[in-house]
Amino acid sequence: PKSPFSRTLNPKPLTLIPKPTHGKNRDGEMLSAPSMLLSSHECSHLGKPRAQFPRLGRHSYHRVARPACRGIRQAVRAADTSAERVTVIGEALWDSLPAGLFLGGAPANVACHLNELGRAATVISRVGNDELGREVFRRLQGRGLDTSGIQVDQGGVATGFVVVTMNGSIPSYDIVQPSAWDAMEATEDLVAAAKGAVVVYGSLAQRDARSRAAITAAAAAASKRVFDVNIRKPFVDPELCVEHAKGCWLLKLNDEELPEMAGWLGLEIIPGDDRALAETTFAALGCEMLCVTRGGNGAALISKDRGYVEHPGFEVDAVDTVGAGDSFLAALLHALLEGVDLAPALERAC
Repeated sequence: PKSPFSRTLNPKPLTLIPKPTHGKNRDGEMLSAPSMLLSSHECSHLGKPRAQFPRLGRHSYHRVARPACRGIRQAVRAADTSAERVTVIGEALWDSLPAGLFLGGAPANVACHLNELGRAATVISRVGNDELGREVFRRLQGRGLDTSGIQVDQGGVATGFVVVTMNGSIPSYDIVQPSAWDAMEATEDLVAAAKGAVVVYGSLAQRDARSRAAITAAAAAASKRVFDVNIRKPFVDPELCVEHAKGCWLLKLNDEELPEMAGWLGLEIIPGDDRALAETTFAALGCEMLCVTRGGNGAALISKDRGYVEHPGFEVDAVDTVGAGDSFLAALLHALLEGVDLAPALERAC
């Protein structure tokens, strides 16, 4: 059976007391991010069962309901059937949507979904010494995730914050800079958490030299590298993206990032021939597997020794697409680590 694990990392938003800290968006303009959430009275309600909070939206796609899915989710969470450890590293942040603040960041989203599938994941990031940072710990620990790799910035840099603007179901992002995750340090504990693990990371958290060094150290210690390019303009470094894409165990790109990567490699781009472009890019990078997601049109997956498969996707009601790629990656990664063949693994992720 197909498993649509695309729930939000945390479906209830936060009510904020505005006490702003400041950072710059992608246009260099100053943004304000609330640094204190909830009154002491309201804080007591954070531990209430989820049913007592209004459903104000989701962070990604949702499918037409399949009653069997609840039983599947409960079953797969019961035990981790593969011995391979997963460590995710990168941005932990709050997405400010019209419905409120939602905990997010691609690595944290992936870890949450892996946990839902029964696979433990360690989260490495950095948060501010502020209430939003403490709430990151509370939320992730509440979901059973290992937060021992999350550093706390003592230099006054705030927890990551993103203003998300929706155009229908399509988001655009203003990412506050600097954020605490820009200052991750390559400590001995960080390297130990990554050593021998499947390390999942992207390009956004490498926009600062400090976090770039930390992620490079974690990637070097990994048994397998999973690189989700996840381009967020203007924080794009072509040389860095190519460097981390080369030789990785699994590379994930969307259908807009694929021609970008091909262009950075100096490859000829033939419009309309997506399969040929994917195969040429895959060969040039020398990675073990390459996955290209196509939004509503499904995805394709290439492997060195198992060839090429694709899936047309499923018809869904799109609420919004924030985090959809993260839930996809978690489901695909879990299936591949379980030894599932390419075609059913891709179907499960779609």
